[in-house]
Amino acid sequence: MDNVLSLLGLAYRANKLMFGETCLDNMQKVKFLFIALDASDKTKERYLRKCEYFKIPYTLKYSCEQLSTTLGKNTVKIVGITDKGFKDSLIKKLEAKEGLNG
Repeated sequence: MDNVLSLLGLAYRANKLMFGETCLDNMQKVKFLFIALDASDKTKERYLRKCEYFKIPYTLKYSCEQLSTTLGKNTVKIVGITDKGFKDSLIKKLEAKEGLNG
């Protein structure tokens, strides 16, 4: 499994994630955002605008299937990280893989 996805799974077990609309309602708490590569254009646009406004880094590198499998949930398209430590580690790993977008 990918190091980034392994770290995402660890953040899930540590209860440091938000999903979907909960992220939009609490963007001030979100430190990093995963947007599924295969999410609809409308969904991507909504979340990308919020990321730009709140200056939240994000990635579009992973598919809905990869995120869902990692987290053991059905149809995960948006995942928000709420912990600064996890955010910093994810950014380091994504920069090494050239998978950081914002």
